[in-house]
Amino acid sequence: MAPSARALDLRNTPFTVTGQLARLDPYLLYAVSYVESRLDRKGRTGPWPYAVRTAKESYYPPDLPSAMQLVMALPAAELADADLGWMQVNVRWHGHRVPDVSHLLHPDINMRVGAGILREAIDSLPRDLELAVGRYHTWMDEPRARDYGRRVLALRAQLRRG
Repeated sequence: MAPSARALDLRNTPFTVTGQLARLDPYLLYAVSYVESRLDRKGRTGPWPYAVRTAKESYYPPDLPSAMQLVMALPAAELADADLGWMQVNVRWHGHRVPDVSHLLHPDINMRVGAGILREAIDSLPRDLELAVGRYHTWMDEPRARDYGRRVLALRAQLRRG
């Protein structure tokens, strides 16, 4: 869980802006991105906007140009099933949502695509938030989805409390 001495302030962040557009709690978006792309660096921990995860390795490029260069250098087979950005949007399942998969490395685009996927999952199960949030991670494996949903919702609660 994220260490914190006080509630996380998400005002004027992509989490709040995108949360308003998608009718999602910004703390829920942050919690999903934290679980998906967390990076611990220099005593700080948080979601990483340029995270790239393949079946072989996880990468944390320092900036957008480095992330773009990495993705362009990946073998096509690795890129085809990669998870990109702070919402770890999967290329195979969601690459069609952007004109070019490299767009998923742009933090605002990644956040909006991820929020859209999360919104669809929640709308699919409006009375079961735990499983709905879990569907963001895996749609077909209910035990794994529930575990994921529990972790994300617990983190959201912790982030709000501080």
